[in-house]
Amino acid sequence: MGVNANTSWSKHIKLNNKTSECSRLFEFLADSLEQVPVTKEFKHDLKLASEELLANIINHSYDSDADEAIDIELAVDGSCVRITFTDSAREFNPLKRKNPEVLNDLSEGGMGILLVKSLTDEQHYKRENNHNVFTVIKNYNK
Repeated sequence: MGVNANTSWSKHIKLNNKTSECSRLFEFLADSLEQVPVTKEFKHDLKLASEELLANIINHSYDSDADEAIDIELAVDGSCVRITFTDSAREFNPLKRKNPEVLNDLSEGGMGILLVKSLTDEQHYKRENNHNVFTVIKNYNK
């Protein structure tokens, strides 16, 4: 299921912080991942995790309705697929948020990041140049 170790490439897309952009993300991922020889389940996991992350950025990160750009990079190398979301919204590290008590109270949110964690092998957040940079990684060999 792996990719040639010497093969590495990346693609970018810029989306606005509008829910209608989720369909553009799906098309971008479907087209880009078509080039990667992995299972349907692998691709599905990355699409679902990415759509959840984009929806969270759009719905929870910006204080206004102003159009803001969200940059998404999909990078492929010999061991994994890496998807990085960069936005200029207020600082928020979802990895620092306490996991919700699933059976007790879902009203405070937090289920999205649990889903992302379950679908990907690594998650990383950093604040860089007044931007949130959130990366998910899915390894081929898992």
